[in-house]
Amino acid sequence: MLKTAAAKIAWVGRTASMVFGLALMMAFSSCGSGSQQTNTPTNFTPSIAFMKEDSDGVWQTWVANKDLSDQVKLTSGSADSGWAVWKPGGDKLAFDSNRADPDPDDSNAINDIFTMNPDGSGIVNLTHSEDFSESAAWSPDGSQIAFGSDRRNGAKRDDIYVMDADGTNVRRVSTLPEKAEYDYAPQFSPDGKRLVFTRYITDDIPIEAALFTVRVADGGGLKQLTPWGDGAGDAHWSPDGTKIVFEASPDASSHGDIFTIDSDGQHLTNLTHNERSGGGSSDPLWSADGTKILFGQAREFSGGFGFGLATMNPDGTDRHFILPSPSTNEEEEMHQPDWDSVP
Repeated sequence: MLKTAAAKIAWVGRTASMVFGLALMMAFSSCGSGSQQTNTPTNFTPSIAFMKEDSDGVWQTWVANKDLSDQVKLTSGSADSGWAVWKPGGDKLAFDSNRADPDPDDSNAINDIFTMNPDGSGIVNLTHSEDFSESAAWSPDGSQIAFGSDRRNGAKRDDIYVMDADGTNVRRVSTLPEKAEYDYAPQFSPDGKRLVFTRYITDDIPIEAALFTVRVADGGGLKQLTPWGDGAGDAHWSPDGTKIVFEASPDASSHGDIFTIDSDGQHLTNLTHNERSGGGSSDPLWSADGTKILFGQAREFSGGFGFGLATMNPDGTDRHFILPSPSTNEEEEMHQPDWDSVP
């Protein structure tokens, strides 16, 4: 049986990095999911992974070429599966899903970290299907995966954990303070020594959240990079480790913008300035060569509104959608992209 709309929103809303996109999806709920390619094309080498609803309204993981051509749906079924990230080298994807939850509509939310091959085969559950684990991130050498989880704490309050890539040797690297709700969306630094993550006091609007970094080895050296009032989230290191790109909603009137900050917390810069252009931006990450930033961007077109994938230079210039315009009168909602190769 398909999940109800409320349960689906709970799965998406539980991970607050999609708060901007979720608000847009609810506002633009009349938009359809568009055409879907599910057969692997000949000589297909996927570069971008992303999440998008299928024709049944279920979130699935998709891959496509760097120009979003030849879109292939990797996951299926009535369970939501998304937030996929490429293993360095591109031979695996990690993603999270509630497919092991025996009752997705009850109050006991079960979510797990899985891996699969680039063609969707070989799915392996790395976590134990007893709590809520989410937002996987690979270490630079592919030997470890960081993730957020409320495992074993009985309070539904996420901390950051690191495990070996086969799901063994799980250890906690962050400890949530009493005033905070959860730690979320860890990302390894390029040298593998630190994690950046978001700590949420609340994910209500306006969002109270800040970026922190911590040592992977022992969970020490905790450093706050952004003020709570900026509502920062979904951070990603530049390939040289000197900067971090992230989404933020710094005031109640903000539509959601993409910012960069130095890895030591200096030189905060707004790249999108959506208060001038309208719309909203989220889900940013750097290309492997550091020359582009891939992100999600709201847009208006003749048939309505939608949320597509766009690129820009690291200084915010040359900003444009990967798909110049919707191919039909329905915009496909694409979120949480990750790419394995430079654009």
